[in-house]
Parts: sequence; C-alpha cells; structure tokens
Amino acid sequence: MTAKKKLKKPSALGRIVDAIGAAGRDADLARRSASDPAFRRGVQSDRRATLSKFGTVKHALADRERIEKAKKKT
Repeated sequence: MTAKKKLKKPSALGRIVDAIGAAGRDADLARRSASDPAFRRGVQSDRRATLSKFGTVKHALADRERIEKAKKKT
C-alpha cells in the first residue's frame, strides 16, 4: 500500500450496519443452538469459551480488554 493510500476507519454508519448484521447472525445461531444439549452442557461448564463463538460476544470481549488497557495506562 502506498503512502498516499492509508487504511481508513470505516464510517459510523458502516460500523452500525456491521453490528446489526452480526447481531442478526448471532440471534439465528442462538436460536438453532438453544435446544442443543451439548451446547447447554458447554455453557454450564465453561460459559465464556462456549459463548465466544458468537461474533457479538467476541466484539464485547475485545471492547472490554481495550477499556481495561486504557484504564491501566491512565
């Protein structure tokens, strides 16, 4: 990539659209896996690892880690 072409941060509207799309996909996945006995056992034994396959949970965990790093810096 050249110096003139820098990676731009996606627009606010684009980020909102991505978040809504991820939430819809996760809702569909949650509906399908809610009745799965193996999924329920996984949630009971290791909630964070099991739920981290959802995109919105991954985003929330990344945001939480970013906030914690920012608090440590200040």
